[in-house]
Amino acid sequence: MQRKLIALQALKDASAFLQKKFRVTRKGMAKHDGSLVSEADHGSEKLILPAIRKAFPDDAILSEESGETHGTSGYRWILDPLDGTANFLAGIPLFSILLALEKKGTVLLAFCVFPMLSEVWVAERGKGTTLNGKRQHVSPVSSLQGKMFLGDGSSLLDHQTVAGDTQTFLGSGCRYRLLGHVAFGMTRVALGTAVGAVMRQGNVWDLAAPCLLVEEAGGTVTDFQGKVWDLKPRPLLATNGVLHDTILPLLR
Repeated sequence: MQRKLIALQALKDASAFLQKKFRVTRKGMAKHDGSLVSEADHGSEKLILPAIRKAFPDDAILSEESGETHGTSGYRWILDPLDGTANFLAGIPLFSILLALEKKGTVLLAFCVFPMLSEVWVAERGKGTTLNGKRQHVSPVSSLQGKMFLGDGSSLLDHQTVAGDTQTFLGSGCRYRLLGHVAFGMTRVALGTAVGAVMRQGNVWDLAAPCLLVEEAGGTVTDFQGKVWDLKPRPLLATNGVLHDTILPLLR
């Protein structure tokens, strides 16, 4: 698929840019929703969007930083040029570039690139999930006991909700972590090193790519009522599938 090749090259360029900026960029500003943005967010976006627009001028694009441009092809790219800006500015290497290709509400192609971890995740609907070209699968385990579960510790969430999740999952016997980057948690589910991850707070550019990555690795992603994920922002649970019905009641 030509779109996949063009996207991968643009993401490679943006990843190299963020690697350089990571050591020197420490200033950001708060947006209207309380999240952070920096020059690195905009710089990454400027390396990705022109490449896509040049190759596919009829495709629509939705980017967190520059908004939406409409197209006529039926395809829409969904981009977060720097997901995890707070981590990035704090010198914490858990941040990524998220890009997804959607058509008529269905995500067909997903990318998640971690510049400082040298990880390039790709998922194609019906063709599986790969990490640096190697096929990945979720864990087959059927018990939470002693297993890793990754939560959502967004500063935009109510503190009681975060504290409640922490108490609930530690009480269930699993290993619970808040790492400040939900996409990282969801890719660990796809990798098979975590049995679940929760996204309580997220926009379409936060969820489109990671959700397909989990699903194509054999996992399950639903909202807290058990309904299959779509592009409507709402709290989501990603699991290895086997434990999904066990974990859902803990979130309710």
